[in-house]
Amino acid sequence: MLNFINKWKDKITHNVDLRIDLLKLDFIERTSGILSYFIFTIICLLLALCILLFLGMGLGEYFSKVTDSNALGYIITAGIYILLFFILALARKPIVRLFLGIFINIMTDDEDLDKD
Repeated sequence: MLNFINKWKDKITHNVDLRIDLLKLDFIERTSGILSYFIFTIICLLLALCILLFLGMGLGEYFSKVTDSNALGYIITAGIYILLFFILALARKPIVRLFLGIFINIMTDDEDLDKD
């Protein structure tokens, strides 16, 4: 009888250890998913910043030629950027919800349930 109890105790201990390892691996997978998405977003933002920088310089030069004034050309470009900033500020909640939804999907993605 004691041998039977020891066997079950070993099996239960092994099962608990496997569950803990599974939880650790699941945490690592979810964390790496979030970090990879974060790094991808940072790279996209840096690229967008470069594009906006050169686009702004080009627009400033274009408006400078049209208005025959360097200052006025760059002021018009700054006004366009300020307008874009206000549009983004007004659309803040949908943008935040979009990223929130993405992070929630990453954190709650249960591939184990899909396999069953």
